[in-house]
Amino acid sequence: MIGDLFALDATDNPLRFRWTPSSRLFTPGSTLQGGAGLGAAVRAMEAATARPLIWATAQYLSFAPFGGEIELTVTLEVAGHNTTQARCVVSRDGIEILTTHGALGSRQFEIDGVWCTPPDVGRPDDCEPFHFFVPGRGDLGDLVEVRLARGRQLADVESGRGAGDATFWVRCWTGIHHVTVPDLALIGDFMPLGFADAIGGRYAGNSLDNTIRVGQLAPTKWVLLATHVQQIANGFGYGRAELWADDGTLLGEVSQSAVLRHHDSIHRRTGADRT
Repeated sequence: MIGDLFALDATDNPLRFRWTPSSRLFTPGSTLQGGAGLGAAVRAMEAATARPLIWATAQYLSFAPFGGEIELTVTLEVAGHNTTQARCVVSRDGIEILTTHGALGSRQFEIDGVWCTPPDVGRPDDCEPFHFFVPGRGDLGDLVEVRLARGRQLADVESGRGAGDATFWVRCWTGIHHVTVPDLALIGDFMPLGFADAIGGRYAGNSLDNTIRVGQLAPTKWVLLATHVQQIANGFGYGRAELWADDGTLLGEVSQSAVLRHHDSIHRRTGADRT
């Protein structure tokens, strides 16, 4: 159950927050999941501006090993009638972990609509578990449940390249949950799971950046993460994903650049150099 893993502690400065992330937001390599860091930065910017997020992009600078308090410092760059441009620096002990830029706000407009559709896949109960995380270790494996809706298991990918459109049902809660932007950041950061099926090898990625665009937040039991691998060049992979509620609501979209690594090396990697 995700609970309120992104609850921040206020300080005497309304633009500065403190956060001690749960062990369940850490990878098997004992480093903070990049999407969780982005989610906390978004929560800080929303709290500082009292406006909802429109989009945000994070540049990942260093790994954050497990343990200790993290500081989030927001800067309000431009505040207009409908939109605030802001940035947030996430750091520990004076070392920057990630820098996030974003726009926040809302406005009345006479048109709403969605011009894409969710992929035609089986319902979560009809899809097999995706074998990636191992539960019982106190990390992301105890928070996240992933089911394979389209694509192949890691054990089967070496039969050849895929179409680049692996799709997963993901949840971090039980029952119906009203999705928040930090939830989308966390789940959207699993977009690199799609690289293995596309490549035809046991590869995933360490994110260099992560951009999130928020659609219509809604309650759902599961989130359908529809990944689209666009290109692999010079050792880096580029992809995007839509995040759908189980009733077909488009919750948001993400895009990433990632350093491609073998799956086993990602789980072992704990150093501070992201590249």
